[in-house]
Amino acid sequence: MHPIRTLFNVLWTVLCLLCVGSAAAAPTDLSQQSWVLEDPDGRLQIDAVRSPLFAHRFTRQHPNPGFSTAAHWIRIDIASADNAVYWLDTGNRTVQEADVYVIAPDGQIRHMEAGSRFPFSHRPLLTDNFVFPIAVQAGQPVQVYLRVRSTGYQHIAMHLSLWRPAEFEARQRSESMQWSAYLGMAAALAIVNLMLWAYLRDINHLNYVLSLFAVALAVCCNVGGYGSAFREFWPDWPVFAQITWSGSVALSVVFPCMFISRLIDAPNAVPRTWRAVVLTAGVTTALIAAELTATAFPAIFPASASTLQRINLFGIIAYSPLLPLMLAAVYMVARQGNRAARFVMVAYLPVSFAAIYCTWQASQGHAMPLVYIMWASAFELFVTALALADKVYRKHLQMLEARQAKVDALRRSEQELEQRVLQRTGELQREQSRTRELLYNILPMELVDELEKKGRAAPARHESATVLFTDFAGFTNAAATMPADRMIAELNEIFAAFDDITDECGVEKIKTIGDAYMAAAGLPKACPDHAQRCVRAGLKMVAYIEQRNRTATFKWMLRVGIHSGPVVAGVVGKRKYAFDIWGDTVNIASRMESSGEAGKVNVSAYTSDLAREHFNCEYRGKVAAKGKGDIDMYFVVGERALAPQPCAVSAG
Repeated sequence: MHPIRTLFNVLWTVLCLLCVGSAAAAPTDLSQQSWVLEDPDGRLQIDAVRSPLFAHRFTRQHPNPGFSTAAHWIRIDIASADNAVYWLDTGNRTVQEADVYVIAPDGQIRHMEAGSRFPFSHRPLLTDNFVFPIAVQAGQPVQVYLRVRSTGYQHIAMHLSLWRPAEFEARQRSESMQWSAYLGMAAALAIVNLMLWAYLRDINHLNYVLSLFAVALAVCCNVGGYGSAFREFWPDWPVFAQITWSGSVALSVVFPCMFISRLIDAPNAVPRTWRAVVLTAGVTTALIAAELTATAFPAIFPASASTLQRINLFGIIAYSPLLPLMLAAVYMVARQGNRAARFVMVAYLPVSFAAIYCTWQASQGHAMPLVYIMWASAFELFVTALALADKVYRKHLQMLEARQAKVDALRRSEQELEQRVLQRTGELQREQSRTRELLYNILPMELVDELEKKGRAAPARHESATVLFTDFAGFTNAAATMPADRMIAELNEIFAAFDDITDECGVEKIKTIGDAYMAAAGLPKACPDHAQRCVRAGLKMVAYIEQRNRTATFKWMLRVGIHSGPVVAGVVGKRKYAFDIWGDTVNIASRMESSGEAGKVNVSAYTSDLAREHFNCEYRGKVAAKGKGDIDMYFVVGERALAPQPCAVSAG
């Protein structure tokens, strides 16, 4: 079962039990036995009323004069089968003047005076309603005259009943217990929501406390708490008690509207209907404020009783559509799916039914069962507290969901960032790999590693290395007659083949200068067979050119020169890195190439000595070398038969 329906059933069951308990002792209803005489000027006295002139003017009717400034005399006859004291309950606690005249069988008149214009202690019996003790002797009827008048703006509604004192006191105790339970529940709800407001700083909790205070005060003062407010809080201030009767209505209009407005966001959800609610509440509050001002300060703001009653009548007319308008606004918001509005609908339905039922009972001349309004009000306060708690809980859930959504978004962002980092890392690694490959094409592997680790490559001296130079005979004449793009294509094809040969033979390419190709072995990493590597590479280059010339249109004439000795190698500059070698060995190798012949590998005596175990060399004699004098030179004529065929590849 739905929790709201369960709660409603429980509270309604409790209400019915309380009502049954309070109605267990039924009084004698005197309203049907009442004779009423209207005194428009309010000047008649008891002797005149009892005279034959006015006695026949009494008419049998319910003693409910309504809004009237006239005095009304009510005559009833009370008889008893035994000697007893009864309590005459007027069923009213708001009239300004309530006088009882008891005509004893011997003609003596006993006068008792009460009314809301007197302090509470002035009442003959200290009860919430105006109650008067009536002593009746067996078989001797007593005639009672009750004079009531409202000199202010209060509605006059009487429901006369005759009680035995013990039964009335029992009912009074029952009502006091219910009233105490109501106030206790209201106080508990107020304390809890005040604590929540102090802790959460949510204005809705403060608005709820103000609304609760206004509703409880209205029940206490206007619906009345059965007179307990006057008796318990301000018994000596009758004017203030009269002010609170209507003032509490103004508060119960303003603060609940404020609370509901924020709770269900009515101004934004149903702006037109809510503007009508606010306008109606404003007019009602203004009229009530006018009544209170004239009542509290009659010397400053004088107003006749008839004027006050007209203002009060206009206030009732203005107030009448307020509750239907508010319920209509709440219903429309509830239809939009607002959970808080559905709670408010449930909360206000019992109050509406109780108010309608009590009004109908009063119009029929019956006593208003105000206990219904009190417990309907308790139900309203409790369910609106649940509505506020539900809204706070839903808001908390939304915050948790928003926080979880933010966490999920952050987690997704983190995962996306990780993916991007991984992707970027892969790209960087690929770029780094391409960079390394590019560097490997420019610099020896050992120098690339050294540059990555140290940021620079220090020059190194190699005591034993071999340098290879190649050049094309007649290149200058060929370049003059051959188109530039064709020349570049020819050189690119040949030097690409030379690169493959140097890689195959474990020789390090140094650079190309025009048509010259420079390579070396034994550096940057030393190896014992550097001379054999360069000689083998030179022979392969010559063989490649010879094979190419068989099919190529343009015939190239390649000279190769090789020399061995110490060199200095390193990387110079800070941009466009280039690996280079220096030393006299480089110069002599260049002279070996220029002093050689096309299609031959020309080596120095030192290189020939280093390579003679693997290659056959033919001595040429001393040949003049520019800037170096006569140098012993050799042509390599081929590899020895016992020499290993594959090239020894460098560990680098």
